Amino acid sequence: MLHAKDLLADMRETARRFAADRRQRQQRRALDPADIDVLKAMGLHLAAVPEDHGGWWQGRQRSLRVQCDALRLLAQGDPSLALVASMHPAVLTFWRDPEPLAAGQAAWAAQRREVFGTVIDGGWWGTITSEPGSGGDIARTRARAIPTGGGPETYRISGEKHFGSGSGATTHMVTTALRPDAAGPDWFFLDVRDVPWDGSTGMTLKVPWEAHGMASTNSHAFTFDEFPATRMAWPGTWRQVHEATGGAGALGTIAPIVGIIDAAMRFMRQEFVRREQRPDSFRAFEKMEWTTAHREAVLIYQSYEAALTAIERSGDARHEAALAKANIAVLAESVMTRLCRISGGSAYSRHSPLGFWFEDVRAAGFLRPPWAIAYEGLFGMSWQGEPGAMSIETR
Repeated sequence: MLHAKDLLADMRETARRFAADRRQRQQRRALDPADIDVLKAMGLHLAAVPEDHGGWWQGRQRSLRVQCDALRLLAQGDPSLALVASMHPAVLTFWRDPEPLAAGQAAWAAQRREVFGTVIDGGWWGTITSEPGSGGDIARTRARAIPTGGGPETYRISGEKHFGSGSGATTHMVTTALRPDAAGPDWFFLDVRDVPWDGSTGMTLKVPWEAHGMASTNSHAFTFDEFPATRMAWPGTWRQVHEATGGAGALGTIAPIVGIIDAAMRFMRQEFVRREQRPDSFRAFEKMEWTTAHREAVLIYQSYEAALTAIERSGDARHEAALAKANIAVLAESVMTRLCRISGGSAYSRHSPLGFWFEDVRAAGFLRPPWAIAYEGLFGMSWQGEPGAMSIETR
């Protein structure tokens, strides 16, 4: 059985090794599947699989911190790889966390065994839910799912999808589509093991991922034409599945951004030493920018810690997690802007990691979900009461 301390120790050493090759890794424009094999070798793929299904997950209150801290460490060595790695546990929460309804317990239990079994066998899960023109809103999916008649959950999906993070390394991908006469979308998963991207089996690479930040995530765009898909056996709505994660997915995807800030602040301190800059030699502007970056970095760490603590206390802290994700996204971009200003023109050089990190952290505000969807959710939650970790009763 893998122990949490072993995973974190292995990840810390792996992140150091990746960081030693940082310049080459930041120049990459494609994901190396061999890196996923490294993560699986240390057991990261089992991090979200419950113990009773062969993994080591013991519930959000006991295991989420280790999972998030592992992703945070990984990002210090390779942010793109960390973002891809965060998708795997985020997707598995859909089967791990919702409590089965009485009407469909047998089918749900059987599918959970199937999904977790693929991971035990070495599978790696990802997501490809976004669609052109949807603005990142899952409810606006236009992909169609047509039943095949081969079973209650067997369908064929047709439509355009993008942001397929981890493409080429994933064995399965989660997506959404509309069934005939359905009031809203349903969750489906696709078995993409050894599937060619030439359209011969219904999956065609439309646009390879080419981005300013998180450049080697392989978040490709695909066209699906009657591609085989399995409908999630959950008997309720897609939104119930999403809300049942309790904020775990949001914290998992923001942990890599925290890791980038760790690396950037450490790098800048080392730069001061390399330049033989002493605090008393800083100009007023440099003092102000560094002090503000330091203050904002501390706020990032406090937001991350507060959200994790809220989940550890109650098990469900969606509001706190959503707030932390938005706050960290804003603050991380500000921190990187200030560090680049202090560095000056060298930040524009590809020899410096700062410019790469700047674009990487900006991804937190544009992806999963984009700002418009994130703020819609925050606005709705703001009228449901203050987050538990923040509420103060006045007597």
